Amino acid sequence: MSSEACDTIPIPQFTPDYTPKGEYELVDNRKVYVVGNPKATYALICIYDIFGYHKNTFQGCDYLATGTEDAPLVVMPDFFNGEVVPFNDPEARKAWSAKNAYQNHVPYLQTVLDWIKEKYPSIKVTGLYGFCWGGKFSIACAKMDMVKAVALIHPSRLTESDADGIEDVPVLIIATKNETVENLAGLVSKLNKVDYVRMDDVFHGWCAARGDWGDALQKERAEEAMRKTNEFFHKALL
Repeated sequence: MSSEACDTIPIPQFTPDYTPKGEYELVDNRKVYVVGNPKATYALICIYDIFGYHKNTFQGCDYLATGTEDAPLVVMPDFFNGEVVPFNDPEARKAWSAKNAYQNHVPYLQTVLDWIKEKYPSIKVTGLYGFCWGGKFSIACAKMDMVKAVALIHPSRLTESDADGIEDVPVLIIATKNETVENLAGLVSKLNKVDYVRMDDVFHGWCAARGDWGDALQKERAEEAMRKTNEFFHKALL
C-alpha cells in the first residue's frame, strides 16, 4: 500500500525545547498521550524507551500526527505508569527490569488496541514504533490484532528469532553504530519486507530520551529518522 503523500511528507523541524501539542486520555487508569486526527484511517502507537515520557518522544509523536491530509492518530501509552528506570541504582534497576520485561506489558498494549478500536471506529489498522526497549517490544507484538507494520529505532536486544512468524510483516529498522551489522544480519535476512537504514554517526538512544537535539548532527539525524518512519508507515498502512 502506498500514498501520494509520501512525495510531500514534510521534514520535521525538531528543537531541544518543546511543549507537547496533544492531550492525555485515561485508559485502564493509566495516562495515554493522544495527538492527531480522530477520524484517521490508521493509528500509530509509540513505545518509548526505559526513560518513559520525554520531550523528544513527544515531539516525534506530534510530527507523525501532522503535516499531511492522511496523517494518523498517534498515541503513546505510559506503560511504566510513571515509574521509569532507576538508572543509577544497580539493584533497583535489576528489580525494575524484571518487573518491566516487555512480556509483562503485552496485556496493556492489547487494552490500548481495544480502546482505539472502540473509540475511533474509522481506524482499521495500527503500526507500532519503538525505541530501545520499545523496539524489542514492538517486534514482539507484530502479530497482534490490528498491528500491520512495525518500526524499530535503535532497538535493543534483537535476535534472529524475533523474525519468526512475522517474515511478511513490513518492518523498518533504523540502526546506529551501537546496533552492529553483525548483530542484525540474521534478523534482517529473515524478513521479507524490511527497510534497513544505518546511521553510524549517531549512538543508541539519540532519537529518544538520550538525544540532545541542540546538537546539530543529532538533530539532523533525528529529523531524518522520523521522516523515514513517516514515509514507511504511509507506504505500509495506507
